[in-house]
Amino acid sequence: MTIPIHKLSFQEAWDTLTVFFVDESLEEEIDQKVNSLMKIADHYELYTNKTTYSNQLMSFLMEEPNGLEFILYETGLSEEKFLRIVSLLRRIGRIPIAFDREWSITTIKRKLNSDENFAKIITDLLLDGIRDQELKKYIPRYYLETLNFNQIKNDSREARRIRYKRMLIGSYSGRKGYRVESLIEQKLLDYKEKYGIGFEKGRSRFIDTDIDFALPTLESPIIILMSSFQETTSSGQSTKTRDMLSAYERLQRSNIRYGEKRIFINFIDGGGWLARKRDFERLVEYCHYFLNLHYLDMLESILLDNLTNFKKGIS
Repeated sequence: MTIPIHKLSFQEAWDTLTVFFVDESLEEEIDQKVNSLMKIADHYELYTNKTTYSNQLMSFLMEEPNGLEFILYETGLSEEKFLRIVSLLRRIGRIPIAFDREWSITTIKRKLNSDENFAKIITDLLLDGIRDQELKKYIPRYYLETLNFNQIKNDSREARRIRYKRMLIGSYSGRKGYRVESLIEQKLLDYKEKYGIGFEKGRSRFIDTDIDFALPTLESPIIILMSSFQETTSSGQSTKTRDMLSAYERLQRSNIRYGEKRIFINFIDGGGWLARKRDFERLVEYCHYFLNLHYLDMLESILLDNLTNFKKGIS
């Protein structure tokens, strides 16, 4: 559907803001990841007939290909923080392998599979590192308290399912932004298919920041589109706001200096902007057109209206 173009007022933009973006394909993807972790949890039960609980866990880590990831999800410790802790253990000599560079998760899993002494160190760390008196000097309590698999190993299946979903929420929120951006990109691909004018991403001579979408090229953009979808607030919003405002000001200076009519579009949406009302208001004001999910179908009309002369020039 083609929507007549107009510059949205702040109230129009505010009233049509989408708080949560519902994407069933992403929901299904998350559920599949949770289900795969639940299957590993069931597999873990096969190790419960070992002589001691420490041996159960060590055998599991050495033999189960995804065992380490499973335990990290169980405890709520991120992979990145786990890598830092392993590096720390190497630096203080608890793991007797000299530190030259940080190991990847793949390297650690390979060592778990082949080195029983290393597997014992990692097992003890994950099982009850929370009680390790020496580590209290080196690791903040917030992270140390996640090294507690001994305390949560008998949780119910439902408790596990909820914990896995909570661990996935970070990637879930970030990927919502990518999904929304892909909707914009699909509109641009459709436009290219219909009218033969494409787009690029990256740095441009006009503004000293990355451009989300430049039409038709970064070297000579007629239209610049910047986008941000935030369901939660983050420090990155301040950076994005600054980049968008700066980009618009630079484009306007270029328009005035060279008598051009290059267009700047802001796409802003998501409940995270409800707590940044002043920034949101400025982003609505400082652009030629403002879009959100509710008004995304207006994009084709904007492109048609502003790229017509360009298309005539290359015909």
